[in-house]
Amino acid sequence: MQTSRMFQILYYLIANQTVTAGHLAEKLEVSTRTIYRDIERLSEAGIPVYSIAGRQGGLALVEGFTLDKVLLSHDERRTILSSLRSLDVTGEPGHEATLQKLNSLFGPMEEDWLEIDFSGWGPSELDNKKFELIKEAVIKCWVLQIAYCNSKGEEDTRTIEPLQLLYKAKAWYVKAYCRTNEGFRLFKLTRILSAKSLGRQFEKKSYPASESKQSVSYTDIILRFTRSMAYRVYDEFDSKYVCKEPEGSLLVSVSLPLDNWVVGYVLSFGSEVTVIEPAQLRQALLEQARRIGDLYKS
Repeated sequence: MQTSRMFQILYYLIANQTVTAGHLAEKLEVSTRTIYRDIERLSEAGIPVYSIAGRQGGLALVEGFTLDKVLLSHDERRTILSSLRSLDVTGEPGHEATLQKLNSLFGPMEEDWLEIDFSGWGPSELDNKKFELIKEAVIKCWVLQIAYCNSKGEEDTRTIEPLQLLYKAKAWYVKAYCRTNEGFRLFKLTRILSAKSLGRQFEKKSYPASESKQSVSYTDIILRFTRSMAYRVYDEFDSKYVCKEPEGSLLVSVSLPLDNWVVGYVLSFGSEVTVIEPAQLRQALLEQARRIGDLYKS
């Protein structure tokens, strides 16, 4: 972990003329003391890092510095390039140029074996613009006004202070302080229908660790899927929660919050799923199915 972090520090120093220890600490989620210890180790390894005093100062590499590829084995060079490619999921400015410099420095490597693309299959221009706007707002501490659709399907306008982008469970989220509701919130990026900067800056806050582990009530749920749903079951559930039955059906045992989202999610499988328990979820599905039936009665 320490070695990986030191290479990330080196990457930022190569990509940027100067960078503060505080910025590196925030990026890498460690203390500034840890950053300074890593800088000392880089210096001991012969990497010429120096400190610039003043308001515009920070840490920097000696101009004209190049990383001697003789110091690194072939496997180490390959690992560095693969790691840096995996960091390029947010389109960090200058990232591609830095990769090209390292590629030239390290010499020819074998054919690329890794590509990471978090975008959807359809058109993504609007999503990319929204992501870029929110990323800039996080970096530059801009106050945003967003139109947001919550899990109950209600749409409202919020004024937020975006603190960090989070990628978790196959989805992007924004950690933010919500001025409208006067509290820290986690906003799912796909539910942010629009966003605009209000042209004002906010003072950076720390997102409380307790908010990342929100107290949500979970219910044990057992679902039986037909074998035709195997592709979705293994896409969406860890295999350790799946038990294949003799006749080919799949029994899934999980703990989830029992809310409207779960009801809609189970309904998305149509007649290919049976709720074994709890009875509360079976009843909710029955009531929803009746409402759907009423919509189509002539």
